[in-house]
Amino acid sequence: MTSRRHFLLGLGASALAPLALRALPAMERLEMTGSDGAPLRGVGVQLYMLREAMRTDPEGTLARIAQTGFTEVEWWGRWGRTPQQLRATLDAHGLRSPSAHFGLDDLLPDRLPAVLEAAEVMGQRTLIVASTTKAQNGTLEAWQRTAAALTAAGRTAAARGIRVGYHNHDYEFQRVGDQTLIEILLAETDPAVVDLELDCFWAFKAGQDPIAFLTRYRDRITMLHVKDSTAAPEYAQRDVGAGVIDWRSLLRTALAGRVAHLYVEHDAPADAWATAKAGRTYLQSIGY
Repeated sequence: MTSRRHFLLGLGASALAPLALRALPAMERLEMTGSDGAPLRGVGVQLYMLREAMRTDPEGTLARIAQTGFTEVEWWGRWGRTPQQLRATLDAHGLRSPSAHFGLDDLLPDRLPAVLEAAEVMGQRTLIVASTTKAQNGTLEAWQRTAAALTAAGRTAAARGIRVGYHNHDYEFQRVGDQTLIEILLAETDPAVVDLELDCFWAFKAGQDPIAFLTRYRDRITMLHVKDSTAAPEYAQRDVGAGVIDWRSLLRTALAGRVAHLYVEHDAPADAWATAKAGRTYLQSIGY
């Protein structure tokens, strides 16, 4: 399925590439705790959802994100600012950016050093491939090359204390033989350096049980995209808490594993700020 995100990232993540932060201390203080007592480093928002606001006023947008009650931002876009300027704005509003979205091409050897340098300035600890193109996922061989590229990037990044991750849509749950693409990716990437950011909506839309998937891959999933859905067969995106996903059970399961970051998101909200506020309010209402 082709979304606007696939199209924009397909244009070349070097033009839209997220920029990133000075590495956080290894013994980073945990700022909040989930209702089950599991560690949660922060609740954030994905900047793709607020892309129109960022294009108009990056500094004002980041200030409003903090005012809305978020402590973290998952980066997306360049916005005509240097990493140093962006880091200063984040710091001024008490925000962190633990992760950032990129295209796979940005993690290849010719671009990766510059991406890592920016990540160190901005403090980002995980570089996530947001989506892939048909050339990168259209055949088993292409998909295996994608997995190999993720592992290679992860091993290079590990020397600087940075990890690599992958963000799913629904197409990764298509079957190739007796396995899905996501199963193949997780089997063929090195778990020591490559993580998964689970987009709960897209997994649900693909007919998966996100809770069962979190349980199965509890050692690989470190972050969640938190957005809701209507029931089958429509599977329309909804604000968090306004759909049918059981977030209380899902988040308990997530925090029993390695998940430490939650990002509120909606790919095409009618009102991005209303969606951001609704998501933050709902998560607070259930203890996060």
